[in-house]
Amino acid sequence: MVKKYSPVIFIAIFIVLLVSSESAYAANASRMLGFSARDQGMAGATTASSEDTSCLVKNPAGLVRIGNRIDVSYENILLHDVTMHTEGPSQPALGGASYANNGVRQRSNINYIPGVNAGVSYRIPETDRYPIAIGMGVFTIGGMANNYSRSRLNPLLMANGGNYDKMLDLRTIRVAPGIAAAFNDKLSFGMTANVDMQALRTNLAHSTSTGFEETSGGGKWDITAGAGFTLGLLYKHNDKISLGASYESHGWQQHHHKYEDCLPYIDEPPIVSVGISIKPIKNLELTYDTRYINWTDVKLARLTPSQGGFGWRDQWVFAVGSEYTTFKDKLKLRLGYNYGRSPIQHNVMFANALMPVILEHHITTGFSYLITENTSLDFAWEHHFNNVIADYGGDSGDNIGTGTKVTAAADIITAGLGYKF
Repeated sequence: MVKKYSPVIFIAIFIVLLVSSESAYAANASRMLGFSARDQGMAGATTASSEDTSCLVKNPAGLVRIGNRIDVSYENILLHDVTMHTEGPSQPALGGASYANNGVRQRSNINYIPGVNAGVSYRIPETDRYPIAIGMGVFTIGGMANNYSRSRLNPLLMANGGNYDKMLDLRTIRVAPGIAAAFNDKLSFGMTANVDMQALRTNLAHSTSTGFEETSGGGKWDITAGAGFTLGLLYKHNDKISLGASYESHGWQQHHHKYEDCLPYIDEPPIVSVGISIKPIKNLELTYDTRYINWTDVKLARLTPSQGGFGWRDQWVFAVGSEYTTFKDKLKLRLGYNYGRSPIQHNVMFANALMPVILEHHITTGFSYLITENTSLDFAWEHHFNNVIADYGGDSGDNIGTGTKVTAAADIITAGLGYKF
């Protein structure tokens, strides 16, 4: 909890979270596609293809493959077409009025968010036969950000004219120390300890016997810590085929005491990833990942709106990537595609209108150029296609918002540096 930290630590954590947050519009739900320019350029399909310190998140077994290196990247997330159109049926108990703020069409005023990832890896000397490597990274895991000028709820049911229930800002950053060992020249195993820091502020409304009151947090920051782990395996069958698998545990987060009335616990979900890397011809690598994100293991996501949750479903993600090396091995060109169906179901869109993790189709590209023998300049671009989800009703806890529509789209531009030592 915040009170347990010294003021210096509190300020440092807050600044880091503020600078390195990401938006949920640019990811598989609230999870980012990638954690380096290379990872992003290949649409996150790198479970079996470790080349930089993003493997600390994707597959820590890759630490023994990447050698001694440092990676840093900076991202500009450009949000656009993020809109909310609220509608809802008339309620007889309200004299024909609606719980929703009917007919209101508005655009979120958050359209730019910066982000950063960084990592270092080091192979232990004199472990050539059975290599052992260690690493440490700081990564933006995900989050969401939304801010509208008007509430999604009918102001007649709210206190003080209803100037709340229109903003949510959630940010998660991870410190990931890791270690990996090779059993032979084909098989390696790795693990990381996941230490997550999470910052939340919102002015959500919660239901009472007399209407909708603003959360006790009142839009103030609340910072918590959490923990979990990631395990990974990497198998190099030969120079042309590699297989990878990883398991990221449930991320247990501390209590958001300021938001106990609406968002007390926001844990990270367990994730299982499997992937393959194939090099069919010289200088060309093709990758494929399948990822299962177990959102229903997180209580807040699993519960229906009538139970105080968001009614999410689990998510399957499918990603393909490619990398072609050319120009005397100095230039690497990348292209990828990622698809993950939104965990938000149509009958609960109104309940999720302030956290609309609805983007599903993503295309990515990028390159790396060796500016010196050991230093590379990296670039990636992600385009997240516009998506629309409408609330069709049908759930007793969310039929108050039937007819509500939410749209979102985004682009991410990333620049980075990699250095081998």
